[in-house]
Amino acid sequence: MPADDFDLSRQHLEKVRAFYDAAPVRPTRASSRYRAMLAHYYNLLISPESSVLEIGCGSGELLGRLHARRKVGIDLSERQIAAARTHVPQAEFHVQAGEALELSERFDYIIISETLNFAADVQQLLQKLHGVADADTRLIINYFSALWRPFFSLGRRLKLKHPDPESSWLATSDVLNFLRLADWEALQIQPRILLPFRCAGLEQVVNRWLAPVLRWFCVTVFCVARPLLRDPRQALSVSVIVPARNEAGNIAAAVQRIPPMGAGVEIIFVEGHSRDDTWAKIQQVARENPSQQIKIMQQKGRGKGDAVRLGFAAATGDILMILDADLTMPPEELP
Repeated sequence: MPADDFDLSRQHLEKVRAFYDAAPVRPTRASSRYRAMLAHYYNLLISPESSVLEIGCGSGELLGRLHARRKVGIDLSERQIAAARTHVPQAEFHVQAGEALELSERFDYIIISETLNFAADVQQLLQKLHGVADADTRLIINYFSALWRPFFSLGRRLKLKHPDPESSWLATSDVLNFLRLADWEALQIQPRILLPFRCAGLEQVVNRWLAPVLRWFCVTVFCVARPLLRDPRQALSVSVIVPARNEAGNIAAAVQRIPPMGAGVEIIFVEGHSRDDTWAKIQQVARENPSQQIKIMQQKGRGKGDAVRLGFAAATGDILMILDADLTMPPEELP
């Protein structure tokens, strides 16, 4: 991670830590009832004889309600962890950030309940979880549906909902993309809880019978994933698409500086109506490097987007990358 990104991540985590160090450790009655609803669905997914790790466990309100043989929780806030140790004495707790997870144990289940949005680096967090997972581990994430974002914002303005620290708001498509990038495979997506508070028993009927029908209107989404274990012997090939317009002086350097990667690198130059001799230089470089897999083509349309789509259509690699021909992003960083 670049130094600037590392500093920003650390600053964000410190803000989250400070927020929860100052936050109440005892949940409100409404929050406790909502956690009970979440626990009900988690217990349908978790085996009672299993081991569970919760990332961002807070004061242990959810973890204490889970039916599991072994329970471990981590959280940034020392104050919340102290409360969790009192609230759930049979569990084990550590003051840690998920992005810097350091545990030697492997768990049957890893859960992240409504805290993924607070992560400084979602991909790094998900990648760290492989260190405490094996092939049979299941990762269960629940997060608020993006449809409810305006209602939560209104609730905070009316002081009906506690404020939260600065966070992202990840949609299901975002969560699935982050899982793929971090080598997790999503197995199930289950929207749950249509009525997130008690209403004379009506919430049980609504959440059990209407929520499966009105999935898009549910408050929270559960995602179950497993580690995507790649065979290390199976290297992936790479296609590097290089859109080039008026960049004659950088064509040879691009070929020289793109490093070997995976099972092989395919370089695809897409020239776009240059006013200099970029196209002639691309043809020359392709002739002078017969040992490299180089494809060349010219745009009929205009713009970088059109060039990238043209290159992607011709690509044969497992992984597709884009390298601007001005080389402001160093080719050496591609791996």
